[in-house]
Amino acid sequence: MSKIAILSVDDEKIILDSLRIQFEKNFKNKYLFEYAESAEEALEVIDELMDKDIDILLVISDYQMPGLKGDEFAITLKQKLPNINILMLTGQITEKLSTELLSKKIVLKVISKPWSENDLVTMISNISV
Repeated sequence: MSKIAILSVDDEKIILDSLRIQFEKNFKNKYLFEYAESAEEALEVIDELMDKDIDILLVISDYQMPGLKGDEFAITLKQKLPNINILMLTGQITEKLSTELLSKKIVLKVISKPWSENDLVTMISNISV
């Protein structure tokens, strides 16, 4: 198993299942893929990965989630891991918040749902640890 992980965070299981299918099809065993249904669960997964010395290439996070929202999660994550790459995958974010997250370099990109599989795969392929 690879020592580089991609973590997807979304409270909708169907979104996580769609990402899982696309990742397995396009990346095979290139990365370790992890999934979480909340920001709080994602923070636990990140701690586990760090304990195992597994690098995290990318976190793909929804914005609209119960508990910690995607922007709050991204800010918390950036404080913990300043160099982490974060994609916000959402259909609920305002233009103002999207611009703010991008301009402050909290997220690498904001992608609207439904997303283009090819665009997402290309974007991931262009990110390096």
